[in-house]
Amino acid sequence: MHINWSALGEVALVSLLFGVGLAVLFALGVTAMSRRAVAIDEKRQPSFVDTGAAALCFAACLAAVLYGLYLIIPQFH
Repeated sequence: MHINWSALGEVALVSLLFGVGLAVLFALGVTAMSRRAVAIDEKRQPSFVDTGAAALCFAACLAAVLYGLYLIIPQFH
């Protein structure tokens, strides 16, 4: 049995980077949503940038999860 160590290392590195990247992206979305909520609580107009950043971060997280499910679930043709 032969193990391709470079391919295994490449898969491990890409998995680590995407896992950490997805967690950071979600944390940025939560931070932006929190700033928006604080502005609303203080009776200020919420920033469009915070709202847009939160929506964009959460949409990117959802897209990544859906793409992962697409890769995992077998495709029958």
